[in-house]
Amino acid sequence: MNKILKNIIGVIVLAVILIVFYLLTFQLSHERLIVKESKAVISIGDLNSKKANAYYELYEKATQTDFEEAKKWTKYIKGLDLIYYDDSDKGKQQEDKEIMAINIGWLYPLAKFKQGEYFDDLGKNYFSLKEVYQKQLEEDYNYDTDKKIYMTNYKGYYFISDDMMKLSDYMRLVVKKEINENISSKMKGDTLGEAVIDLEGAAQGLDAAKINLDYKKNELSMNAYLYGDLEFSKYFNGIEQKDRKFDKYMGKNKIYITNTDFKSFAAFMRGNINSEINSMLSLVKMFTGKDFEDYMDKVDGEVVYDYVKNQMILPVKEIKDFKKLIEIFAKKEGDKYILGNGETIEIKDNVIYYNGIMSEGSTIPKKDEFINLSLNLGLYNPILEDIYIDMGGKVEKNRIKIRAAITDGELLEIYNRMEGKKDD
Repeated sequence: MNKILKNIIGVIVLAVILIVFYLLTFQLSHERLIVKESKAVISIGDLNSKKANAYYELYEKATQTDFEEAKKWTKYIKGLDLIYYDDSDKGKQQEDKEIMAINIGWLYPLAKFKQGEYFDDLGKNYFSLKEVYQKQLEEDYNYDTDKKIYMTNYKGYYFISDDMMKLSDYMRLVVKKEINENISSKMKGDTLGEAVIDLEGAAQGLDAAKINLDYKKNELSMNAYLYGDLEFSKYFNGIEQKDRKFDKYMGKNKIYITNTDFKSFAAFMRGNINSEINSMLSLVKMFTGKDFEDYMDKVDGEVVYDYVKNQMILPVKEIKDFKKLIEIFAKKEGDKYILGNGETIEIKDNVIYYNGIMSEGSTIPKKDEFINLSLNLGLYNPILEDIYIDMGGKVEKNRIKIRAAITDGELLEIYNRMEGKKDD
């Protein structure tokens, strides 16, 4: 009996060792999917992770949709990547080809054993989805049945495409073991999903762009990054937290901008705006003899703007030149200047208040961000009035980050309002 038990234990231990060996050595590494010819990659992590399941719960609440049927399949997927690549000769660039790579982890051997139930064998390890399942895709998901689904598997992954040539071309590139490090180095795999685009050679100074989506602490967030030798990033440096005096006015419907050099920032912006606005700014010199940038040089590190009430706070280092500029376009009445459109300007202690004294807000901008924006979605759709997305931007080493976040409660409110509109 003891001998039988020892043999059973020995078999189990051997099986565990073989599985671990398989997972560590046999399966293709994730970066190998990102072949050298890759132009963009959309990557989604484990669809059965705690973070993913929390997102499913939010989705079910928002849409009143039962996600259980989809979970029967997502629970087997450890990773999903959509790779866009171009293997054409230089100077003959064509439209990017796309391939889907699916990682099902340790279930890969079992899947290979069962794949004959769903796929017809075309030879040389290439397969096509059986007709009955093609039709089912059309019925359930409106998939175009004119596009056949082809599949091959290799070292722990299933590769899917609607074109046999795309599939075989991609597999040829995978076997070469050359990767696009510009994309792979940007992928972290620590969010719900991320997309990276290779921009080398496409724009001066830019290497890549990345967007990721995440859900944690009851908040859905999206971060966008620009990577490279970003010469223009020097125009977005905010002042130190200890020097900020007007961030307390930040709140709903407002924009807070801080900058160490508003003159250079203004020159950069003028070089990237349309000619009509540029011409209007040129009028400043015509009337005053000073360039618009010279006035911006006097701005004292911060600007707060309420885009709903059309109010602004503009602290300046010295007020003399600004008074001369204001007096050209406005008539003074008491302590106020009245513009032709009826808007007012007040000056108190080297601070210019446009269109009234702004009330303090309830949002403190992050200390390392050069811009903070409270975006009212009602500006784009009246039904979404007073639902806000919090946005911000900061300069990091070799990249600029722009973030946006919305709470799950606000997402549910958006859905409820949009559904209510359908019922009207």
